[in-house]
Order: sequence, then C-alpha cells, then structure tokens
Amino acid sequence: MKISKEDLIRINQGFGGNLRNDASLDFAMDIQNNNKLGVYKKLAYLLRAIIVDHLFSDGNKRTAAFLCLAFAEENKKQVDQDLLLHQLVSIAKNNMNDIKNIEWRIKNAIR
Repeated sequence: MKISKEDLIRINQGFGGNLRNDASLDFAMDIQNNNKLGVYKKLAYLLRAIIVDHLFSDGNKRTAAFLCLAFAEENKKQVDQDLLLHQLVSIAKNNMNDIKNIEWRIKNAIR
C-alpha cells in the first residue's frame, strides 16, 4: 500500500488522535517495503500496529477503517462494510496478534 508514516499520522489526527507508539509504526512501515509479502499481509501488519498496539491516543479503529477503504480503492476491490467493521472490532476486542488471522479476516471483507 502506498502510504507514508506522515500520511497515516495526519489521517489519525483528523480523528482526534496523536501518535503514541512510534516503534510499532516504524516496524509496520518497514514491512511495507518487503516485496516478498502480498498486499493483504502488508495491510495486516499496519492494522495490527494501529488496532492492537494502539498507535494513537484516539481513533485507532476509525484510522484502520479509513486505511482499509483506501486500500480497497487503490486495489480496485469491493468492500463489505458491515463485515469490515465487524472484523476490525473483533481484532480489537480479541487483541489479535496473529498476522495470518488478521489477513484472513480482511480478505473476507475486502475482495
């Protein structure tokens, strides 16, 4: 996904948050440069950093939803918005760390 660290921070600021966990964001952004990983797996790393690691003081799930919708638009994918919302909330509630599980959930909502 083509998004910079600064863009992600700016998106979250629109939802009223501020960056809290710089190291987790740096790790997720570094993963974006790994050409061996698929686009869904790269998105899963970003979502885990945002939702589970609580990157921001506020608006984590909203930022994640925005990111998913931008991902879908960039990749010309269809989004089941109700399922996407359910998956994001489930990831947050269960503190999911398993990238494969996050990737699978997002693939079901964004096709």
